[in-house]
Amino acid sequence: MLELINISKIYGNTAAVNDVSLNIESGEFFCLLGPSGCGKTTILRMIAGFENISSGKILLDGEDIAQLPPYKRNVNTVFQNYALFPNYNVFDNVAYGLKIKKLSKQEISKNVDEGLAMVGLTGYEKRMPSQLSGGQQQRVALARAIVNKPKILLLDEPLSALDKKIAEQTRIELITLQRKLGITFIFVTHNQQEALTLSDRIAVMKNGFLLQCDNPQTIYESPNNYFTADFIGTMNFFDGEILDINGQNITIKLLDRFIISYKPKKKTNFNIKDKIIFGLRPEQMKIGLLEPKDYENGIEGIIESQIFIGEITKYIIKLENNQKITANILNYLVLDSKVMPYDMNERIFISWSKNSGVILENKK
Repeated sequence: MLELINISKIYGNTAAVNDVSLNIESGEFFCLLGPSGCGKTTILRMIAGFENISSGKILLDGEDIAQLPPYKRNVNTVFQNYALFPNYNVFDNVAYGLKIKKLSKQEISKNVDEGLAMVGLTGYEKRMPSQLSGGQQQRVALARAIVNKPKILLLDEPLSALDKKIAEQTRIELITLQRKLGITFIFVTHNQQEALTLSDRIAVMKNGFLLQCDNPQTIYESPNNYFTADFIGTMNFFDGEILDINGQNITIKLLDRFIISYKPKKKTNFNIKDKIIFGLRPEQMKIGLLEPKDYENGIEGIIESQIFIGEITKYIIKLENNQKITANILNYLVLDSKVMPYDMNERIFISWSKNSGVILENKK
């Protein structure tokens, strides 16, 4: 439905967006994810028409819209600060775009009522923005956008101003609303949890470049570069070297001493003697006092600290080379969750399956 072909945005000598190509499908919830200054908002503004592209094409249903003014693109934007008119009540804020289109009063009233019902604000028509909570203001901004029935709804960090609990509730509402409307949502955020929770696909950005685009599970479990692995969630990194490749099985030496077996989820392009980085998520690890006889991979360490976080306990473990790693253990697995099973400075064994982890190029 939407195709970005080699788009770039240059400010002076700086490339805010560098030769990015993306295909976004009809009805997809698509997320642009990355740290501040990575180019994600610039891409959103180029799609909306608020920024001119320096080069490339933007195709909507096959038509190049890159030179069209914003009001001629079938695209609406929900801004980070919601951009409500403070002197208009809720009804007039939502009706604003419909009045510009010169719809009849009956059509405007019908569409506004439907839009407010979709976002759960029926009965709020006469309230002013100052009388609404942050979450309610965000819903008004959504209603104002969706009543125009755009092909694409652009959302620029719309949850960043909300407190954690309201933001979590709004995520669920956004997913439900998007599925009900069938409109393509393009969502910009620096929040990894938002991206993983909401998206059908995620595009990870850094310094104007597109690093990886895939579904949330693949982005999390099989990042294809160090930045994505480090930026999404928590990852433990080990320096390693490939010793042998035998079909689907790869033998790796970690920390110049420990030999592990690894079975990647997809084909890799690594060779014997390559220096690599091995990434392992904290939840992929098991820890125990005795060296397990049935483990596939393992290293030794010492408990340096432990942090109780409700459903999990986070263990900080120091390895023999003084590197510190993190292991997350579900507390329901502990018979008596009131008693921490391991003591400070206790030597333990860390083990994991050969299907866990990811091999990355030795580039940071």
